[in-house]
Amino acid sequence: MAACKSRPGTRSVTLSIALLGTLLAALATPPAAAAHGPVNPAATSYLATVRQAPAGIDAKVVDGDQRMWLQAGRAETAVVLDYRGAPYLRFSPAGVQVNTNSSMYYLNQVPAELVPSNIGPRTPPHWSKVTSGHAYQWHDGRLHALAATALAPGTTYVGRWSIPLLVGGRRELIAGGLTYAPDPSIIWFWPILVALACVFAGLRVRRRKLDLQMARGLGVVAIAAFVVAAAGEQLHGRPSISIGQLVVLALELAFAVWALRRLALGRHGWFGFFLIALAALFEGATLIGVLTHGFVLIALPAVVARLAVVICLATGAALLPLIFRLAEHGQRRPGQDPRRSEPELEFEDDPALEWDREGLR
Repeated sequence: MAACKSRPGTRSVTLSIALLGTLLAALATPPAAAAHGPVNPAATSYLATVRQAPAGIDAKVVDGDQRMWLQAGRAETAVVLDYRGAPYLRFSPAGVQVNTNSSMYYLNQVPAELVPSNIGPRTPPHWSKVTSGHAYQWHDGRLHALAATALAPGTTYVGRWSIPLLVGGRRELIAGGLTYAPDPSIIWFWPILVALACVFAGLRVRRRKLDLQMARGLGVVAIAAFVVAAAGEQLHGRPSISIGQLVVLALELAFAVWALRRLALGRHGWFGFFLIALAALFEGATLIGVLTHGFVLIALPAVVARLAVVICLATGAALLPLIFRLAEHGQRRPGQDPRRSEPELEFEDDPALEWDREGLR
C-alpha cells in the first residue's frame, strides 16, 4: 500500500497545508452580519462620534457607526423621531417605549420588514414598553448614511449627521461627525508567512528535540498574544462592559493559566499544543477585522491590537505542522517499526507515551 509507505515528514506537510488552506478559506469568508451590519465588529472603516447632545441626555455611538445608545435622566421625557419625523422611541420616568406605528420600528426588525402602507408621519403612535430602565440602543441609518459618499483621495472627514428628538416638548438634536480611515497595509499579514516558512525549515532538520523546542516557544508566544487580544475584546464596552464579557474573559484567562502551567511543568503533548493553536487561531480569526479596517473597536491601541492578532494567527498557524509531527512521534512506542502500516494511536496526553528515551520529556 503506497499510502502506508509515505514518509512521516511528507504526511505532516500535506496535512498541514490542507488545514492551513481550510483556515485561509474560512478567514476569507465575510464575517457574519445581521440585518443592520456586522455583529460586534472588531474594526470599521467609518467612525461616527457624538459632538452635540441636549442637556440631561447621554448619547454614544456603538460599533463604529452602527447603533446609537441613549440614556435620559429619570425625570426627563425625550422622544426620538424616525427618518420621516414620526415618534419612534419615548424615554420617560416609566422607562423606554417604542412606537409600533413608526416606519423605523419595521425597518429595525431582524430581518427588516416592509412598512405598512397605512403608516405615516401623522399616524397616531402606539407605544409598547421595551424596558423599565432609562437607557436603550437601536440601529440608526442616519449615523452611516454618508458612508456611501465618494471621497477624494486623502479625505478623512466625511460629513455631519444628526438625529432629531423632542426633550420636554422642545425640538433638539443629537449631532456629530462621520470619519473615514483607510485600510491598514497588507504587510501586516507577512509575519504569518514568515512564521510558517521558519517552522517548515526547522521540520526539514528532522530532530524531535528541535520540534519540541519550536512548539514550546510558539506555544508561549501564542498564549501571550491570546491573553492580550482576549482582554482587548472583552473589555471593550458596547457601550459598557457586560457581566457576560467578564465571565468569558475569566474563562479565557483560566485557559491561559492552565496552558502555561502545562508548558512550565513539561506536561504537554500534541493535543495540548493543538488546544493552544486552536485558541490562538480562533481569537485571531474573531478579531481579523483589525488587520483589514482602519478603526479598531477593541480596548487596545490600534498598533497593539494588530500585533496581538497577527501573532495569534502566525503562531497558531505555525503550530499546526509541528502538531502533526509531534503526533506522529507520539503514535510510535519505543522500538516500534516506523514503516508499520497501522500504528496504534495514543490519545492519552502523557509525555511518556509521546517521546522516546532520548531525553525529550
